[in-house]
Amino acid sequence: VAYGYDLVGDDFSAGVNDERVPDPDPDDCQGHGTHVAGIVGANGVVTGVAPEVTFGAYRVFGCEGSTWADIMIEAMEMIHHDHMDVLNMSIGAAFQWPQYPSAVAADKLVERGTVVVASIGNSGDSGTYAVGAPGVGEKVIGVASVDNTNAMYPVFTVEDATTDPVDIGYNPMTYSAPVPTSGTEEIVWIGQACDADLPLVNDPAGKVALATRGACSFAEKAQNAQDAGATAIVIHNNAPGNFNGTLGAPLDPPFIAVSISLEQGMYIRSLTPPVYMTWTDRQGSFPTPTAGLISSFSSYGLAPDLSLKPDIAAPGGYIYSTYPLEKGGYATMGGTSMASPHVAGATALLLQAKPGTKPLEVRDILQNSADPVDWSGYPGYVYIEPVYRQGAGLLDIDDAILATTKVTPAKLALGESEA
Repeated sequence: VAYGYDLVGDDFSAGVNDERVPDPDPDDCQGHGTHVAGIVGANGVVTGVAPEVTFGAYRVFGCEGSTWADIMIEAMEMIHHDHMDVLNMSIGAAFQWPQYPSAVAADKLVERGTVVVASIGNSGDSGTYAVGAPGVGEKVIGVASVDNTNAMYPVFTVEDATTDPVDIGYNPMTYSAPVPTSGTEEIVWIGQACDADLPLVNDPAGKVALATRGACSFAEKAQNAQDAGATAIVIHNNAPGNFNGTLGAPLDPPFIAVSISLEQGMYIRSLTPPVYMTWTDRQGSFPTPTAGLISSFSSYGLAPDLSLKPDIAAPGGYIYSTYPLEKGGYATMGGTSMASPHVAGATALLLQAKPGTKPLEVRDILQNSADPVDWSGYPGYVYIEPVYRQGAGLLDIDDAILATTKVTPAKLALGESEA
């Protein structure tokens, strides 16, 4: 990281504490920036898309909360003065127009020579027009998310009296107490574990509680398990695959809470009690049921002025990348925040292979060679995702670099099309 700046300081939170205490070190607290940067260009245990890049890091978030558009614009001005070739913005304000300040500023930055790549948003359950700024910028490459083929998770094992230990991949929830890396405990299913479900299906006192996702918050489930004397809670999904969960705030006292997939949760429930689980210090790779499909969280376009967004898709669901050392060094996360840096890193490879490519040409080149994505509602058949969810399709950087022809314009935004 040869360039960068912390524009806000640890305690800044937009609208809560607007006092900024800038400093030269753009180190992040929660790990989002570290994870994104690793996708672009890590060069160690994790290999990023473009491991030879020189980084600039411009911090616009404190440890908690949000930020303001004017701070993002100030960072963009620094990026311009530092002559950055590519800007990744894993950030966004949903349901915004291309005239939103951060989108307009991003367009200006492209005109001045920097390729700007931005996450399109994580409002996939909110319907159309949910795409966010700055990704909706006219000259910005707005990126949708596709789920990874596999997910890397920490492992605990489970077994009953008649089975061998089986690896279960878990995801620690935000605000969970530290998860142990050794020790064996009994695990019991307690049902959905909401207040409305009390008393619990089984007594988890002195044991690990296994609960089903749905109907109430993860914090409510965890609190009920803790109140019943459980040592931890494992929450299995109510749809295929694992998920990223949060307790919203630490419980008092702090409590261990992790998530697992629906498939693994049902396997544990199929075992004959007593069932024992053993925490380990291992990581494991687990197949993703939705591999290669648009992530459920990925925002739908169009932009509200009927311009065509998103522009392209890239891996963003279940991505294993770097994380702050004090938080373990590596983590699996998901979001269009993780898709955008795949395109930013690919842009660096393209510019290395084809020096002199103009910023306004990059998106066309990437879109020309993108691969259409199956419709997630009926995968494996002839249907593909609508353009206003996948853009041109899944990034295919080697084809983009090796292409000998191009189609321009690479996209047509026809508005209402009546005329």
